[in-house]
Amino acid sequence: MKTFLLLLAFVVTGCTLGPNYEKIPTPTPATYKAVGLSSPPPSGSWWSSFSDSKLTSLLKLAGEANPEARAALARLDQARAILKISRTDLLPTLTGEALVTRQQDTSRDVFPVPVDPYSRFRSVLNLNYEIDLWGRVRRATTQQKALTRAAAADYVAAILSTKAEVARDYLALRHLDEEIQLLRDTVALREENEKLVKARVEAGDTTAIDSSRARSQTETVRAELHRLTQRRSELENAIAVLIGKNPSSYSLGTAAPPKTPIIPSGLPANLLRRRPDVAATERRLAASAEQIGINLASYYPRISLSAVGGFASLGASDLFDKGSKLWSVSPTITGPLVNFGRKEQSKQQALAAYREALENHRLSVLNAFRDVENALSGINNLDRALSAQGKSADAAREASRLVKLRYEAGLVSFFEVIDSQRQELQEQRALSQTAAARQQATVQLIQALGGGWK
Repeated sequence: MKTFLLLLAFVVTGCTLGPNYEKIPTPTPATYKAVGLSSPPPSGSWWSSFSDSKLTSLLKLAGEANPEARAALARLDQARAILKISRTDLLPTLTGEALVTRQQDTSRDVFPVPVDPYSRFRSVLNLNYEIDLWGRVRRATTQQKALTRAAAADYVAAILSTKAEVARDYLALRHLDEEIQLLRDTVALREENEKLVKARVEAGDTTAIDSSRARSQTETVRAELHRLTQRRSELENAIAVLIGKNPSSYSLGTAAPPKTPIIPSGLPANLLRRRPDVAATERRLAASAEQIGINLASYYPRISLSAVGGFASLGASDLFDKGSKLWSVSPTITGPLVNFGRKEQSKQQALAAYREALENHRLSVLNAFRDVENALSGINNLDRALSAQGKSADAAREASRLVKLRYEAGLVSFFEVIDSQRQELQEQRALSQTAAARQQATVQLIQALGGGWK
């Protein structure tokens, strides 16, 4: 009896061929190189740190309506359905059969047959079950579970990538709004200069050359204003596509750039938990490990059990009589006898696929650390650049004011006024562009950390 129970347990549970997957340990330093960070970043709606309601609404739309994100969600739904199908492979399949045939047999057979046509009635249940002796079906289910989780991580990565792209485009657009307003103010100032110079020319205090120079500077700024307006239109159209809107009917009003969030700190080890792309490659690595066992098990004998039970008769009236019962049970063992080296090559192919998945996972981890280091370094250096650029812009503004006063007093030429105003505009635009780069680095860090902010 004990031997029978042990045999039954073996048949039901079987064994599992191939290696069992274990997560690959990833060495992580104590802190990031760019900045000495030690505490993990909080998680949640990172975009709220920008305190911009329009940005928040755009990111919500991007998560709901972006075509690429919705396509990733559809792939996840497909993977979930395949997983449910895969789990049913562990269970027996039961089918029903009911048929009525009218037939005339040949008289050329060796057995006597009825002379006249006759009817046959049959109603049976068919059961088929593969005993997962070597773990092939179980590993296939575990593999699909890993692939489903990878698809889920891909979906999260698509959402994060889409929202980060929307945030980058939105911030760039808002800083363009700031530059465009600066150029408009400059055009108004240059037009006032033209009037001033024209009056001095008419009074004989200066030559027509100064008037031409003033007009040239005004038109130069106006041309740049049109170029920035075109760039803004392109960003507006890009945002429309990202949130699933038709660019022809979508527009964003002007507004000032949002505030720059305070950068939280985080450990590299925490990064591995948050990055969806890293999670996806790790789950695909697990799936490739299961494939080794699946390939091995395919070259071992398969044991299946088939059973049929029901009724059959030549007349409908006695189909379900006791004498019409039928049944059969047929265990089947099938397996390769000669494979000409296919088994070994199949194993080597699965091992090579595992090594490929392993290197892809390692690369994703290295890229994750690189992205964070680049973002932190950018934030650190751009903070310093922003401070220096602000001082430079203030100095250029003061210099321009003093030169204009000297020109009005007749102490310098109009050329120096033009030069100082050009320098002032250049420094002010550089300040706006540096602030834009600083906010872009913030979004880069958010994405590098896998989203989540507070």
